[in-house]
Amino acid sequence: MINAIIQGIFSLIMGLVDIVLKPIDLLIESVLPDVSQGLSFVGQLFNIISQGLSWAVNASGLHSGVLSFLVLFMTFKLTVPVTVSAIKKAIKWYNALKI
Repeated sequence: MINAIIQGIFSLIMGLVDIVLKPIDLLIESVLPDVSQGLSFVGQLFNIISQGLSWAVNASGLHSGVLSFLVLFMTFKLTVPVTVSAIKKAIKWYNALKI
């Protein structure tokens, strides 16, 4: 009996909230762009950036081996500190759990 009353109250509250928020939801849907449109803009941005990057690589005249080494070096330089930090944190958590 009490369970049915509580469920009825929650149902009533959810219905009222839905009625109050429906105009706001419609306003947001009409004003803001669709998510798929936003994702296509991100894809277009990456396409523009990659075209400019390829032009810059071609204009630099560097050998592909040198460019591969630079990418490898920067990847190593940026990922090693993160990896070491993650390992240190994992060891610290393990020691904290072990005690």
